[in-house]
Amino acid sequence: MKASELFDSARLEALAKGDEALLMQYDRCGLLIAPGETAEEFAARLKKLYGALKTLESELKNGAVCEVSPGIRIANSMQIPSAVVQEALSVTEKLYDVRTDWVPGFFANESFGMLWGGCSLSDPESGLALFIIRKNFRQRQNWLFYNRRELLAHEMTHAAHQVFDQWLFEEYFAYRTAESRSRKFFGGCFIHKYDALGFLLPILLVPIAQFLNILDILPLPMRVFWILSAVYPLFLCIRTCWINRLAAGARNTLQKRGIKQADAVLFRMSVEEIKLLASGKLPQGSDLRWKLLNKRLSTEVDHADR
Repeated sequence: MKASELFDSARLEALAKGDEALLMQYDRCGLLIAPGETAEEFAARLKKLYGALKTLESELKNGAVCEVSPGIRIANSMQIPSAVVQEALSVTEKLYDVRTDWVPGFFANESFGMLWGGCSLSDPESGLALFIIRKNFRQRQNWLFYNRRELLAHEMTHAAHQVFDQWLFEEYFAYRTAESRSRKFFGGCFIHKYDALGFLLPILLVPIAQFLNILDILPLPMRVFWILSAVYPLFLCIRTCWINRLAAGARNTLQKRGIKQADAVLFRMSVEEIKLLASGKLPQGSDLRWKLLNKRLSTEVDHADR
């Protein structure tokens, strides 16, 4: 569905009245209903989002260079073509039944280092989401260990899931878009911004300590540094195994009930609900989000309204 159709005033009025068929269409566009959100609040949020999208579009068309985050600037000439975005939509649709083609994407104007692939940004106030990938992907599918389609699907997953302000499964869902099992696992290890620092800092201290020992500047017990260098990576792996086990347990509970798109259901659940599912119990709710979830929890989901 095009952005002009998504934010049509007549459609928003129907959403505010709780039209469930229309709500399901928006749900499949990656405009998910937040826990406890009413139909009126959802429609009002989309209206605010549309205003932010139109403002951004107008500024870019007028030639402005917008700084959307410190050090990150975007321009109309750097917008990712629709044909490129389409590469990733089939990935998110297959996994989570979402196609976030309303989210604007851009190639980065700046250089962010050799290992930087991309990022997603969102404004909690307006709900505006966008994603940035390195400009090398303008002409190529692969860069180092990154794949353009995989990277776009990863960032689109973040954009669709932004209504859930919970960190535990955020990277798990995003890295489910990876083709490699190793990327799915090790990518999901780094959840918080300090995880990479906790991983690298003790490892970098090992050669420094070794250097000080060799030069006899400061005798240090190397065994302690080797142990320290392994502690945080081990913690990250254990935490990721726990998260994956919770998700697998929740998925198995749904699949035993005959739910074919189990990941799509989990994607729309809170952390507490996923944990309850992992224990073998089916969570329940009565808000608007759960009205749509109950449609997905039916063993015969009606896709006629696609």
